[in-house]
Amino acid sequence: MRTLLIACGNTLRGDDGVAAEVLRLIVPAADRELCAVQQLTPEIAEKVAGYERVIFLDADAAATQLTIKPVPASVSHSQLSHASSPAEIVALATTLFAFRGEAFMCGIPARDFSAGWKLTPQAQRLAREAVEELEHRFKQ
Repeated sequence: MRTLLIACGNTLRGDDGVAAEVLRLIVPAADRELCAVQQLTPEIAEKVAGYERVIFLDADAAATQLTIKPVPASVSHSQLSHASSPAEIVALATTLFAFRGEAFMCGIPARDFSAGWKLTPQAQRLAREAVEELEHRFKQ
């Protein structure tokens, strides 16, 4: 199944870069593409539509554990400003580009968003856990 993994976050804001670390650790494969962005913008919807599965990865300050949940297409949006949610991107991909795949959100607990490129030891550990969980859950 052709899969797109999209890491959201700013690698210069501590643990906000944990999703990019997940991409760095993932074993490359012919059936997956890796994409890192600082924030989701509506323009990415066209890219999403070209895949059978899309997995959004992001640091989650409110989370206490790693979560992977389906992303439903949502038509309620935030006026499509400069940043969008995964649900808004999926809705756009579905409406404008006939996306019929499945979408998931992988939330990675994060605590330190201070300036700097270094992840906390907890974020480093959770990035490795996320890779293991994604590889296990989405095996072909």
